[in-house]
Amino acid sequence: MEQERLNEGTVANGSQADVLSEYGEEFEMGEELRFEKAREAGEARLDKLDDEYRKSGRCSSFSQTFSGFARLCKEKSAECLDVALERMVELAEDDDPEVASIARTRRAGISGGRYYSKGEMGTGEYVYETLGSKCTPSNVGRLETMSKTMPSSDFQRFENMRMDAYRIQHIVIDGRSFIHDCAPEAYRLIDAMVDYYDAKDDPEELEKKRKELESLFGELRAMHGSGYKDHHEEYMFDLENYDKPARAYDGDGVGGFGVRDGRDRSVNPETGEVELVYDGDTDGEVKAIDILRRLKKNMEPVPLTAPTTKIPELNEAFEKLGAVPVDERTGEMRVSLEELKDVLTVMNGHLMENQGQRTLFPSTIAAVAYIDKLASVAARNMSKKDWEEAAFDPTFKEVLRFAQLTMSGGYSETDFEKFHTEFKRQAGEAFGEDGVDDEQIAEAYRTVCKRVTENAAAVAREFSDNPRLQYLANAVWSGNLTHELIGLADGVQSK
Repeated sequence: MEQERLNEGTVANGSQADVLSEYGEEFEMGEELRFEKAREAGEARLDKLDDEYRKSGRCSSFSQTFSGFARLCKEKSAECLDVALERMVELAEDDDPEVASIARTRRAGISGGRYYSKGEMGTGEYVYETLGSKCTPSNVGRLETMSKTMPSSDFQRFENMRMDAYRIQHIVIDGRSFIHDCAPEAYRLIDAMVDYYDAKDDPEELEKKRKELESLFGELRAMHGSGYKDHHEEYMFDLENYDKPARAYDGDGVGGFGVRDGRDRSVNPETGEVELVYDGDTDGEVKAIDILRRLKKNMEPVPLTAPTTKIPELNEAFEKLGAVPVDERTGEMRVSLEELKDVLTVMNGHLMENQGQRTLFPSTIAAVAYIDKLASVAARNMSKKDWEEAAFDPTFKEVLRFAQLTMSGGYSETDFEKFHTEFKRQAGEAFGEDGVDDEQIAEAYRTVCKRVTENAAAVAREFSDNPRLQYLANAVWSGNLTHELIGLADGVQSK
């Protein structure tokens, strides 16, 4: 009778752990059934949490995004779902910023199955995926790569993006769902639109940027579907639209046109048409291009400021590092390897200590992405002397360790030390009475290149089971520390 009740799914309000505790060895479920029971239990529990939020006058999407996560998660295990669920509930009860984008919005993830067939996650599903994943180099690398396609998992930025999407709708974009639903690679489209506008005074450059925008839009339409299938082309290629005033936002976040700060409604009562109005939140009129620039800033996957994490020592290291200066002309950050010593040491120690445990947070991955960006800049701007002596620099060793811990198929302290010893041996052979043999230094870096390439390939394979996610596999190789470390093996003699 009890087994029959279980088969009917009537214990859905209990966790998977409760089910196994109640039935023990008397009823051993297969992993697939355990997974489904965990999903049902999670959805039922989160439905209640969503109800509690609605009764208190708030809105949330805990159950919706959990359902999407269960469908898209990499690890199809009941343990993964249960841990993600328990950690989510605990964070939600504390009103923690880690999950604020789900706890305070109606549509934090990919609603209505928009992208499910593509195998892609929105911000909400990504948060659950992070909470449920084990701390391993492949998972960290996979999640960091995914995070670069997410517009934002930070609540304040997320809400600003939603409002700004509304304000430029039917001016430079058609539908706003690709922003509201946190569609993958939305940042690339906004970035390309800003570049297109900024080229308006140079006919040759303008034509180039227009073709790039057209190509990108076609690519996103074909690859990601729904949100990009709106008729954005009817708006985005007309440069005059970019200088039009933005729509006023009335504060409801959904799409009505109410009164805001005493202003008149923006719907003409005689014609019923929506009229564009000034917002009044800057010294002059707010143009669509101004909103696009703000969207670009808020949607940038790796922000230029250090995230606040659940790792006190790392927060202290970030505070000690301080604000990283940015070159006003190029927009490039300026930071040296030596300045990153404490940040790298603390991050590496945390990742090694937590190997195999489900202790990741979205802020952990954000910190990894931020450090990766800083380390990339430092490696790219190494002087020739630094390049020649890096094999003997403790901080560069931590850079290599960080790369192994965040973008590889696994980490073994013994194996890493063996690799680094070989790197030092090869580099050491370059120093002689006649000076430094740069070719021998380059040969030592080819050892690094080989290892980094093999490691990155292991992470790229994480996306290979879904052809639609090939763009994520490609992202493993560019714009990151992996790319810079591989590049140290050639062309570096000119540094």
